[in-house]
Amino acid sequence: MSFENIFDSSGSEANSAKQSAESLNKDTPGAGDVSDAVRKLESQRDPWLVRQTAHGAFDVMGFINPLFQKINQASADQRQVVANPASTSSMASSTLKASGPPQPHISDEDMPKAEDLSKLMGNRRGYALITTGLGTSEGLAVDPSQNTAYVADRGGVKLSAVKIATGAQRVAAGSLGDIGDVKLDGKGKAYSTDYAGGRLVAVDLSSGTSSVVAGVPGAYGLALDGAGKAYVVSHSEGKLTAVDLQSGQKTTVATGLPIGTSAVALDGKGKAYVGQKDNGGNLYEVNLADGAKRVLTNLPGASTIRVELTGDGRAYTLDHLNGRLYEITLADGAQRVVASGLATCEGLALDTANGQIYVSNVGGQLWQISQRATQALGGIGKVMA
Repeated sequence: MSFENIFDSSGSEANSAKQSAESLNKDTPGAGDVSDAVRKLESQRDPWLVRQTAHGAFDVMGFINPLFQKINQASADQRQVVANPASTSSMASSTLKASGPPQPHISDEDMPKAEDLSKLMGNRRGYALITTGLGTSEGLAVDPSQNTAYVADRGGVKLSAVKIATGAQRVAAGSLGDIGDVKLDGKGKAYSTDYAGGRLVAVDLSSGTSSVVAGVPGAYGLALDGAGKAYVVSHSEGKLTAVDLQSGQKTTVATGLPIGTSAVALDGKGKAYVGQKDNGGNLYEVNLADGAKRVLTNLPGASTIRVELTGDGRAYTLDHLNGRLYEITLADGAQRVVASGLATCEGLALDTANGQIYVSNVGGQLWQISQRATQALGGIGKVMA
């Protein structure tokens, strides 16, 4: 219904009510001028009672009648404005020119408080639980081209392939020993560490078969450089070793790292970043050329069991002791928690092309976390299934 029809209808209704009031006032006995007979009758009764019940009613009708007349006129005037909006816009334009454009003012009281924004962002669901039932997961790798995550089950000595979109899972390879970590070479192979067996193992993902690349005592954390070498950290010896994937030849890169080291990530520019599962929450920066090392940062009361680099000067690390995901700035070691509630989380992988972080824990859960959501004030807060 248009505005014009609305005002036509209201004007018509007001006019009908007005005419009814006029008829009632005219046709009702006793209405109008008061006759001598009525005056005589009133003189024999309480005059105030009579006027209250009779003339008072006529007085009310006398009030209602002009009221309906005003409503009728107002409706007609409004209809004219709707039919000719130019008159209204002209008046508004003149007023705007006289007063100038509106000047908005926002006081400090109107501004949102940082703590409120933090709560709002913390409640936003920037994460999803992909699947459960993956055993005691420690290592984790992701192949975005296949929309697949590979989850190492240390207790089940197997590697599971999980479809990220659906959560469907299957065993990709078994009998892999005491799996500490897993990485993909992008050419159909996965590499895993066997801590108890002291081995670096190659897995053919198409057939599920495996073979030993080299013996590395205490092998736990693993990184691939994309140029035919694997870098393995020894949890029991505090050593970083480079292994040629074709020949199995080993080269010691750095020693003197603390017992309990567990993670290694490469920046592609000659530096490695090494984390700790046990005996402290240090993150080390290691020069691959000479093995020189320094503590980049420390997470008090936490661990740095896994480390992954974003490629833009930041790193993510897992604190398995408290179930938290940290973001660390490599330039100065600045740190902040961007997600919590991850239980005993020991598997970490990034898909930077699609802006996703993947975390697995020893409870068999696989989580997907939006990298963009972690950048907001307060991160994503606590994850909940």
